Amino acid sequence: MTTRKKSSDRRLLLTTLLALVGFANAALATAQADRPTEWQSPLHQGHPLVGKIWLSARMQFIERDELQSLLQQHPVLLLGEKHDNPDHHRLRLWLLDSLLSPSERSLMVLEMLQRGQQPQIDALADGGMDPDTPGLADRLAWDEDGWPWQFYGPAVTLALQRGASLAAGNIDNSDVMAIYRGTGAATTARLEAPQLAQLARDIDSSHCGMLPAEQFPAMVRVQQARDQHMADALMSGADMFERRILLAGNYHVRHDLGVPNYLTHDNDLDEQTTPPLSVAFLEVDPALEDPMVYLQQFSETAAYDVIWFTPALRQDDYCADMRAAQAP
Repeated sequence: MTTRKKSSDRRLLLTTLLALVGFANAALATAQADRPTEWQSPLHQGHPLVGKIWLSARMQFIERDELQSLLQQHPVLLLGEKHDNPDHHRLRLWLLDSLLSPSERSLMVLEMLQRGQQPQIDALADGGMDPDTPGLADRLAWDEDGWPWQFYGPAVTLALQRGASLAAGNIDNSDVMAIYRGTGAATTARLEAPQLAQLARDIDSSHCGMLPAEQFPAMVRVQQARDQHMADALMSGADMFERRILLAGNYHVRHDLGVPNYLTHDNDLDEQTTPPLSVAFLEVDPALEDPMVYLQQFSETAAYDVIWFTPALRQDDYCADMRAAQAP
């Protein structure tokens, strides 16, 4: 009898353990669905910074739940990206899912939409179109070649499903040409000489040193005009919105050089308002393991409040390709 009882107890214990393992696996699967962890970008997945979130103000890493709580405290959010990295879009969508609520009046501004498309955006809202209806990209006159809908469509659809308003953050191509020629409207931002010099250096670097120096001032004006318009669009509507979110490239959301410099002059953001929070999604560099280096700090102002590190999508030599294309 004692042997049978022990055997029965062992079976009961084994059954209980298997059940607990089953529950744990189910919980883990749910958590993984809620908190994306599998990387789509293939390079440097084993880098020590991958998946970590750096908070610049405290110079330390934070968990995802703390990041969500932090974002909830800031009514103006600047969410960056590297345009072609799928992980940046996926993680940012996860954040948007927690930020956009039908019970809150929200505005989402997109760098990917030009102001000439605002009539289509307004017509979409006025028509009460179901965001799940096929043809949403066509109704918005979305530039599929420049901004693949597979990356941006989920964020746009989610915003519309949650009742958020959309606004075009970019200037038109015709505006770019006019500003480049010096005939367009001037920006109102008061950037200091060191900031303008850094903009010029970055433009030179991004063009692999192949751009004639005399073109730098025009390119800087265009960059300023884009940031100015994003700031104006983000702060439009006076007190209509409780939450304002900008989706743009990482460079545009920099505190030291980007949109934040344009938020305190000709709109409603002042020193008494909670400052905008900037979140960058950055690819890791295999040679760099210090998160502070990624701030690319050239002044006392940190470029980003938060950095979320991801693997890299590709490792091609952009400048080598550019030089080869220019070779006779």
